[in-house]
Amino acid sequence: MRILDLISGPMVWFSFICFFCGTLYQVIVFYTLSKPRPRHPQERPRPHLGLKKEPEILDRTSLSYRFAMFRLTVFGRDPGMMIMTTIFHVTLILTPFVVLGHNILLDLAVGISFPSLLEVATDLLTLAVLACCLFFLFRRLLVPTVRAITTPSDLLMLLIVAAPFLTGFLAYHQIGNYDIMVLAHMASGEIMIMALPFTRFIHMIYFFINRFILIHENTLGKGGSRVWR
Repeated sequence: MRILDLISGPMVWFSFICFFCGTLYQVIVFYTLSKPRPRHPQERPRPHLGLKKEPEILDRTSLSYRFAMFRLTVFGRDPGMMIMTTIFHVTLILTPFVVLGHNILLDLAVGISFPSLLEVATDLLTLAVLACCLFFLFRRLLVPTVRAITTPSDLLMLLIVAAPFLTGFLAYHQIGNYDIMVLAHMASGEIMIMALPFTRFIHMIYFFINRFILIHENTLGKGGSRVWR
């Protein structure tokens, strides 16, 4: 009971404090390693001289050109990997917020909750996360080009991600010792939350910073406002 009180009480708050403080630190590091986008001389407004624009050799609006550019993207080169990656990230982020048990605890703790899905739906989302983890594991072990650059930390990251979903699924369906599974579920979830800002999981946050702020990183919006120093 003392371990349960520790994991379900102070450790929850400690893990979220680590997450928010670590995320703030990473954002500060990003801004120290980047600088405002310099104004390029070519960006200065030029007077209209009435000269006709030279036609481009390539028709960038043609279907063949767009298809050729699409084939150079990650999705065009490896669509299967991109589909699995998309499913993985969507279910990984969505599932914890739509589990009924999580929302009940959140409502009791801070008085707010998110819309919950039926248990069948959350089971399918959980299994989707675990299936993606297995896919990435076998890919790292069986694909030579990926296996060559795989390190023990890569496998540890997969374990950190899979553990909360696996233990939560087993605890809900009362497979194995229920008390141990609940403790393992809460502890592994807190470990993942604390690890987010201090491991390669930070890409989940940097994705939005890079795409909307940093130029030359497949920027969304109007080209970004900062560049690397």
